[in-house]
Amino acid sequence: MRILIIILSITAFIPAFSQEKGSILQNTGIDFIQTPGIYFTFEVDDRDLLNKISGIVSIDNVNGNQVVAYANAEEFAQFLTFNLPYRVFEEPADEAIFTMLDEVDVRQITSWDFYPTYEGYISMMNQFATQYPSLCQVFSIGTSVQGRQLMMAKISTNVSVREPEPQFLYTGTIHGDELTGYVLFLRLIDYLLTNYGADPKVTYLLDNVEIWINPLSNPDGTYKGGNSTVNAAVRYNANNVDLNRNYPDPEDGPHPDGKAWQPETIAFMQLAEDNNFVMSGNTHGGEEVLNYPWDTWSRLAADNNWWIYVCREYVDTVHIYSPSTYLDGFNNGITNGYAWYTISGGRQDYMNYFHNCRELTMEISKTKKLPPTQLPVHWDWNYRSLLNYIKQVTYGVAGTVTDIETGDPIVAKISIEGHDLDNSHIYSENEHGFYQRLLEAGTYNLTFTAPGYLPVTVTAVNVNRYNKTTLNVQLDAGELDPQISASENHVITGSAVDFNDESFGRPVSWQWSFQGGQPASSSQRNPGGIQYNAAGSFDVTLTITNSDGETATKIFEDFIRVSPVYLMSNSTITTCNGLFYDSGGASGNYPNNSNLTLTFSPETTGAMVKADFLEFSLEPHSTCSYDWLKIFDGANTSAPLIGTYCGTNSPGTIMATNPSGKLTFQFKSDVSATASGWKALISCILEQQISLNAGWAGISSNVHPINPEIEILTAPITQDLILIKGDDGIYHPALNINTLETWNARRGYLIKLSEANQLNIVGSPVQNKTISLTEGWNLIPVLSETPVSSASMQSVLGRRLIMIQEVAGFGIFWPDQQIQTLQWLTPGKAYYLKVTESVQFTFPNL
Repeated sequence: MRILIIILSITAFIPAFSQEKGSILQNTGIDFIQTPGIYFTFEVDDRDLLNKISGIVSIDNVNGNQVVAYANAEEFAQFLTFNLPYRVFEEPADEAIFTMLDEVDVRQITSWDFYPTYEGYISMMNQFATQYPSLCQVFSIGTSVQGRQLMMAKISTNVSVREPEPQFLYTGTIHGDELTGYVLFLRLIDYLLTNYGADPKVTYLLDNVEIWINPLSNPDGTYKGGNSTVNAAVRYNANNVDLNRNYPDPEDGPHPDGKAWQPETIAFMQLAEDNNFVMSGNTHGGEEVLNYPWDTWSRLAADNNWWIYVCREYVDTVHIYSPSTYLDGFNNGITNGYAWYTISGGRQDYMNYFHNCRELTMEISKTKKLPPTQLPVHWDWNYRSLLNYIKQVTYGVAGTVTDIETGDPIVAKISIEGHDLDNSHIYSENEHGFYQRLLEAGTYNLTFTAPGYLPVTVTAVNVNRYNKTTLNVQLDAGELDPQISASENHVITGSAVDFNDESFGRPVSWQWSFQGGQPASSSQRNPGGIQYNAAGSFDVTLTITNSDGETATKIFEDFIRVSPVYLMSNSTITTCNGLFYDSGGASGNYPNNSNLTLTFSPETTGAMVKADFLEFSLEPHSTCSYDWLKIFDGANTSAPLIGTYCGTNSPGTIMATNPSGKLTFQFKSDVSATASGWKALISCILEQQISLNAGWAGISSNVHPINPEIEILTAPITQDLILIKGDDGIYHPALNINTLETWNARRGYLIKLSEANQLNIVGSPVQNKTISLTEGWNLIPVLSETPVSSASMQSVLGRRLIMIQEVAGFGIFWPDQQIQTLQWLTPGKAYYLKVTESVQFTFPNL
């Protein structure tokens, strides 16, 4: 990178964004009105500190301890708080070296040694589509902040038809001043179109791949000085945002840069959502290296070996045709992103993680604003590798996933057990069921799963380099069996939940019932927007019908848990049901300069507070010295410390062990760099002690066991246990029979013991105290911490109640015969209850 170090002594204009930050900037002598963003360099030998700074300014390059970065006024003010020496520099800006063409006839270009004006660029793109209508479509996927078009060329044989072939994406110049990829991709479009039918390699690509190319993804940055020049090009977009830090991040959440998604970001996110790109690459400048995933965290990608092989092919091909000094740094031209320097919010990690794509970052020129005279040689060095990289999308394992009976395409998940991690699995697409799984040479077991279909695993699939293994798979829907999923299972009060049918057996009609939801029912296949306004745990019931008129019904008990929301604050909260967030809430980052302490106290006597962390991301640091969460086993910060947590080192599940049952949380954040924080489910744990006599008895619990496996739950009484029987199976340890498998707190069971014993069940108190009664006799639990009177049962059921009877004993409540030898239902026991009709019964709160 050619840079010119300069000393600035300009009288500062202090921006209005912050008096404090303005005061800091005043001492720098930098005019951020005349210069909205600056390049600067500094040294740092602490990797943790570099990672922290990377979340504040836009790191451009790291070479040993030397760092080059770009920052706007607010970002630079935050950087100054680290008190690191720095130097500001600018690249040479000689207008004369940039040849700009306005009227360009792509058929007459003999040497691509120019940059087009913005209008010339739009004209060139449209000419491609006009001249090659059967091979090329050109369109805008959106507009920039200033209204410039984000142009895309789609190139393929039969371009107007979506065929069962892989989709490939190239995008250029996400940083507006990194210009080389812009022209190289324009030339690549021209090369593919003009050589189709003449060059066998190009013909193969267009016949087998749907190629998408966007030469310029940040037009406002490139044409910062106006549509007729690229000389004033800058890194950021018109809102002074680094677009390659503006994407959702696998580690740091939806807005890792703390800024709203830009129009350019939204357009490319929507493009990825609307398509099924198998492979992609985006170009940069300022260095010469291929940068492969991940950028955001240190662990290697599942397909790390494949990445090295693909990058090696690209660079080794370049080396045959380029000077020995080109693409020769790092590991001879390639690097793992994090090993170089970490960033958050990059396009590469976004595409790989959130869209199961394989995207590479291609740094192809050390000079960002490459003089036009050097563009042809950079093309000569790279174009073969650009073609090779596209061709890699045709290898691996490919085929279609379809319904075995109807032949319809299926959107299926294709995963490899023991290999996949961090969303490296892929999906087949909707239109044809087509998939392409890119893999390094080896033997793999591929599993195909889809909602409503039985999974299929194909073993010993052989993959060879530079070859495609074809594997078409058919999935069977099986017998009629209701299955469902939801957009969320744990929500805050007032939330809306979307439901999806995942039933087996090809149902043709659906009838849903939503306990606690509004509306309370639906006949849609995938009902959405079901509102839950009250806290609690709620069932969902689904009845499905197939084309033969057969039906099946299933109740999904406690499927939706609704909780009040609690934000980190200086307070004490008494509850056994809540969703606990950092002070930024469910969707925002936590703020800087936080110092908060919160204590949760159980609302149930004798219970212990439990916190299950579902999400966790604080600013990382090796010793948690920047931002941290401390958890104490007691009522305040003087209680024993359970642990200190930061980064993505989630606390997991934490439970109080002190007599008060309380947990205390202390949170501190420093002056800069935040993250998405945490989401934790707050509940309580209680031990229920159930005394059992020898012989037969009825048994139930008013807590959901932490571990509901029947063998583990009853292990303490195994020596005396003969049989446990419920509506859903039996457990007979002596005969090695276990069709019961798990304990359900909302059901009653029969138990037989050889000797009296005591069963202790540890778990969370039952919130949903509604059970389904069928006409006739039912074996019911007692869903209460205290005895329930038989009279209160009658007050709820009315004339539908015929009788309540002890399982073992002579206690009976028979109101019609005025027999009341059973006055109380005791927690821990189960009782026979007879009703005149099917009914939903909710235990009274006493």
